[in-house]
Amino acid sequence: MNRRESLAAFAGVAAALAGCSGYGSATSESTQTRAAEGGIDTDAPGAGSATDPEMVHVRGATERAPLWLADPDSETERERRSHRERRRHSRTVVDTPARAERLRVADGVEADGLDSFLSETDLDSQTLYLESVEVRACFELTLCRIEWQPDEVSTDYARTQLPYDTRCGVDDHVFEARLVRIPASLSADEVRGYGSSIGTAGCARRNRAEAGSGDSASAASTGGDR
Repeated sequence: MNRRESLAAFAGVAAALAGCSGYGSATSESTQTRAAEGGIDTDAPGAGSATDPEMVHVRGATERAPLWLADPDSETERERRSHRERRRHSRTVVDTPARAERLRVADGVEADGLDSFLSETDLDSQTLYLESVEVRACFELTLCRIEWQPDEVSTDYARTQLPYDTRCGVDDHVFEARLVRIPASLSADEVRGYGSSIGTAGCARRNRAEAGSGDSASAASTGGDR
């Protein structure tokens, strides 16, 4: 059985388990040092970018990310501790059917299309990238761009306020999780760098802007889930 067949067999298996500060500035993180103005060279071998990638988007007022990669040994003490810490921003690369089988959806959260999305993903030539961000409940994020190279993945978001008639608490927070299909084969073991920026300009403007000239400052945070 090849990797695609294994993933297709997995579709529908992911169990529903119990389970976005209004970021106005950009956030960036990495387990390695990134050049402040370097960014990703999308013309380099194995690198690329997409402004309208295929994805599953999940949003929920949960106590933790609504879509996550479970520990292979189930609820270990390390995982329970991570849950209690309520990680505000997490990322991970899903490159094999075995890792895909560890995807979990928070209890009470709708993840429409997740099963078909997984079954249609060819992990021989594609990679899934899971990113979860906590935002203020009266705001929402739009993924403007994702860039990748063999050892790094970076995303860029636009943050906008919800329509005025949408009910939300000013001090409440929700999580937005995206499982993005990257049209390239990446290895979770090789991806060590993660970057993300969130700004108030729309995607059209942000995608036109040169890397590093964005409309928001940078701040450090922690690494993605492994």
